[in-house]
Amino acid sequence: MTREGRLSSKGQVVIPREIRAKLGLRRGDRVRFELLEGKRVVIQPAVDPPPDVFVRAGSEVVQGVLRESSDEDELKVARLLRALGAG
Repeated sequence: MTREGRLSSKGQVVIPREIRAKLGLRRGDRVRFELLEGKRVVIQPAVDPPPDVFVRAGSEVVQGVLRESSDEDELKVARLLRALGAG
């Protein structure tokens, strides 16, 4: 789908109704702009995780994930050293 908008003197752009509907955008929603190569930009809804997601996870879950990540990193380093003949 291709639609055109107009740039105001304040640098504001109105996103056409059809595109807002497809993206599920409403008044006050935030959007994210990603500058691509050349003169191309991707506009998408800026979605943040719910603010309570980390509170509900609890410190035990967070610590477990951090330990697991650290263990995986150590395994990767060990494999790399073996591949280089240093381990």
